[in-house]
Amino acid sequence: MSEITRRDLLKGAAVGAASVSTLGLLAACANESQPASTDQPAASTDSAAEQYVAEVLDPASIPEASTASNFNIVPDSKTVVGTTYENLLAAIEGETGATTKYEAYAEVAKKEGFEVLSRLFQCTADAEKIHIDLEYNLAKELDPSTEKPQPPTVEGHESDVNLISGANGEIYETSDMYPSFIKKAQEEGNNKAVQVFTRAKLAEAYHAKLYMDAYTTIDTPFDGKYYLCPICGYIHKGENFTACPICLAPKSSFTAY
Repeated sequence: MSEITRRDLLKGAAVGAASVSTLGLLAACANESQPASTDQPAASTDSAAEQYVAEVLDPASIPEASTASNFNIVPDSKTVVGTTYENLLAAIEGETGATTKYEAYAEVAKKEGFEVLSRLFQCTADAEKIHIDLEYNLAKELDPSTEKPQPPTVEGHESDVNLISGANGEIYETSDMYPSFIKKAQEEGNNKAVQVFTRAKLAEAYHAKLYMDAYTTIDTPFDGKYYLCPICGYIHKGENFTACPICLAPKSSFTAY
């Protein structure tokens, strides 16, 4: 493959990919097998799944909160930061709400005839369950009496509105909540919490991007599969990848939706 320029990388980078130094993970921004021009419509015999080119092909390193450039906290932060244990409880509560919300949204999408969106919402709900387990297990290490919160009651709206709601929540988590919690965990020297929060933070950025992609193409949807990483909750759209860009789990371990 010819040398990839910084401009090419930035153009194809997924939201929340950890810093320009980790944009090397996004090696599929250009696909050598495709024609140079992207202005020509794809052949009508190709399905959307066949046309889609994954943004992450072959990651080789794990993003780190201590070196990446996209772990800053937004200036108008709305996150209340406590101890790392308190932050774990807050994260568990937030992820529990997200899980319940996305499962409700999946049902709405199914009733509206958006089968692909229903799968995406359920896949994301299951990704949030992975984050809950990571955070809950660590919280139990710090305090064995820790219990999971009860899920809230959630009412879904129309699917396009639900996609925006989901994207907004994921953006908050990846740009505000988790960076705030990571900073506190670093101050307390809790490396386990740094890793747990980092993996969740990076995964949420990909979730937000998937929701916005689905929103902008809601009437001409991608008809392939979504793949969920069982380790960190990263979700990949399409077939063309080898491993998770967050934790390097191999494609063979992913669950297809």
